[in-house]
Amino acid sequence: MKINLRLKLTLSFILVVLLTGALSIIIGFNLILDKLVGQAQSTVLSHINTSQLIYSDDIGILNLQVNRISVSEEFLDAFLSEDRDQLQALISARREELGLDILNVTNSNGRIVTRGRNPELHGDSVMGMSCVKRALQEKKAFAGSSVFLQTYLQKEGPDLGQQAIVQIVETPRSRKGDRIIEDRGLMQIASSPIIHRGKIIGVVYGAKLLNNNFDFVDRVQNLVYENEDYDSAEAGNVTIFLDDVRVSTNVRNTDSSRALGSLVSEEVYNTVVNNGETWLGKAFVVNQWYISAYRPIRDLDDNVIGMVYVGIQEKLFQDINRQTLVFYILMILAGSILALLLSLYFIKTILTPYKTLIESSKQLARGSYIKVDIKSRDEVGDLARAYNKMISAIRERDEKLRDQTEQQLGQSEKLASLGRLASGIAHEINNPLTGILTYSSMLLEDFRGTEFEEDLQTIVDETMRCRKIVKGILDFARETKLEKEKSNVNSALRQALSLLERHYNFHNIKITLDLYENLPEIMLDLNLIRSVFNNLAVNAADAMPDGGELRVSTRFSPKSQLITINFTDTGIGIPPENIPKIFDPFFTTKEPGKGTGLGMSVTYGIIKRHNGTIDISSEPGKGTTVTIELPLETELNFPELS
Repeated sequence: MKINLRLKLTLSFILVVLLTGALSIIIGFNLILDKLVGQAQSTVLSHINTSQLIYSDDIGILNLQVNRISVSEEFLDAFLSEDRDQLQALISARREELGLDILNVTNSNGRIVTRGRNPELHGDSVMGMSCVKRALQEKKAFAGSSVFLQTYLQKEGPDLGQQAIVQIVETPRSRKGDRIIEDRGLMQIASSPIIHRGKIIGVVYGAKLLNNNFDFVDRVQNLVYENEDYDSAEAGNVTIFLDDVRVSTNVRNTDSSRALGSLVSEEVYNTVVNNGETWLGKAFVVNQWYISAYRPIRDLDDNVIGMVYVGIQEKLFQDINRQTLVFYILMILAGSILALLLSLYFIKTILTPYKTLIESSKQLARGSYIKVDIKSRDEVGDLARAYNKMISAIRERDEKLRDQTEQQLGQSEKLASLGRLASGIAHEINNPLTGILTYSSMLLEDFRGTEFEEDLQTIVDETMRCRKIVKGILDFARETKLEKEKSNVNSALRQALSLLERHYNFHNIKITLDLYENLPEIMLDLNLIRSVFNNLAVNAADAMPDGGELRVSTRFSPKSQLITINFTDTGIGIPPENIPKIFDPFFTTKEPGKGTGLGMSVTYGIIKRHNGTIDISSEPGKGTTVTIELPLETELNFPELS
């Protein structure tokens, strides 16, 4: 007998409730303490997650602030003008406006151009900072935590160096050491490269000093504990450690002062700093026991440089335990009855959306793109939204494939039609043209120096042009067998471009090659492929009448087994409305007499006959890129790395 899911869930709920109630009554008193401790640890773990999230958000905000400065027109104008006073005024104003302790600008060599806090000192190198060095090397922004030595803090200003100093205070159960003070600074830092015309010309970096700065710890305490007091003390508190030293905290001493400089225990230090793991449990903090969590703070090089701590008074949970015992049995009984009553409602609530999804899936299998209308904000709602996105993606993919197929079929039909037409008319036109050219050439020789010479020369020139068009049609229509041989694309490119470099059209054009080393050989008809390269290069030259650069690159992807060839020019570009017509026969934007409009159609046909693809992207006024992809006909065997 088939048992439906609704009955299974109902029976399961009833069984679970009855077993849970019975077991809770029998062993509840023994487990309640563990449950509360577990709840305490879960709460603390949630709070440490929240604290870490806020800490990360602060760094993210700092990163966004610094990035906005680096890309602002006002800043770039000041930087490029090399007016130090203007740049200094701008950076100082931004530092104060954003409340940053440090906001500096370096050049491309990592040397300080100006300091927002101490403008008199500049020219020193900060390449030792990981965030600055990586921003220059990797051309992108970085943000995270870092430790600044006192010597560097003093460069930013004696007041900043003084803020970093924390007196070491030993407390019961803290790890032992021989230090008196901690004078290093724990910083939140962000750097952003200054990019002008595609080149890195410097870095902007900003930082906040966390030592003796209580904004973060008090903000987190207010958020997660709402500044709640318990038994004449704060119910929970937050701390930031630099290594093992409290440098920012709202943990209080017996005199209500902040317990700065106190050290963490040896056990916590080994777990968090030495092993890089989260520590969760009961800890003696300064003068009393807390349910605590410690999590490492890492720098940009993934080294542990400090910790974030949150804790809740253990006494709070002990009192909750005593109060809970009084009502425990009544709660178990009431909860069991309520759970039984609510189980049917929840089962219906859970199953209804799933039924909707199942029905929609069946419709999708029949080709109907029907979305589901489930607006719940739980996991079922997430599943429904993901399902609707999938429906949209499938529909978009199908429409795109349909459009691409129709476009390719249309192109193939046009080329096939032209091929059939060309083979029928080319020979019929070519014979009369030969007669016209022969007799007009003879007449031109006979009438040189007369009033008829110019008209006869026009006849000869136009006849030659017609002959060229006919030859192009024949070349386009001819479906000769490909003479393939194992060839290297890089070699074919070099041969084709070496001949063109001496052509007068390329005298003011720089040809740059960026060829992939160890490009695998593939089967090609070299003559046809060279004609493709020649045609693309000449088209690029025609698009750069005033000179420019033609960049030719090759790439190979072992994963897709494709060789990619790019021809990129810096010419006048192609209007968007003309790009779909590029491969149409006889379409040309050149002046009359300078092109037949068959070059790109022939090129398209050659690439297709090699099982490849050709694509064009262009931006008017900036240039054009033609991308060719040629597949390998045999699978390559790559040696395994030892």
